[in-house]
Amino acid sequence: MKRLFAFAAVATLFLLTAPPVSAVVTSSPVPAQGISREEIAKLLTERGWPAKIANDSNGAPIVSSRVDGVNFDVYFYQCENGLCRDIQFAAGWSNSTASPDRINQWNTTKRFLRVYWKPGKIIWAEMDARIARGTTANIDENLALWAAMLSEFKQFFRF
Repeated sequence: MKRLFAFAAVATLFLLTAPPVSAVVTSSPVPAQGISREEIAKLLTERGWPAKIANDSNGAPIVSSRVDGVNFDVYFYQCENGLCRDIQFAAGWSNSTASPDRINQWNTTKRFLRVYWKPGKIIWAEMDARIARGTTANIDENLALWAAMLSEFKQFFRF
């Protein structure tokens, strides 16, 4: 009987302090066709990050932004009629002193954010996200993960 009373008290306290359901669900579905650059830019600015819609050096559509002192781009894949099913977050650093061994250490001990080296002392960090058939909350989770991984990355590589 004491256990039942304790459980009822905890459950009541939880229900009284829990936010209303409408406050928890702040997400919109993403259609199977995907999302537009403009919608990604809007999600970035809602997070307080800058967002500039542009094209990269190859003419591919991107959204450029910045978080935690790092400039990055969002690339779009599996696109049709301005809607894209997949996105990729990417950031690069030039004049890096990171060795291939250190990059391999990152890639074998970390998930989600992969790093690779290019000639000219340039390293790239990238993270892919499948966004079609998800929700804007899922995209926001990917944005939070990207920011967290960049922070870990900067500490690991001492940027």
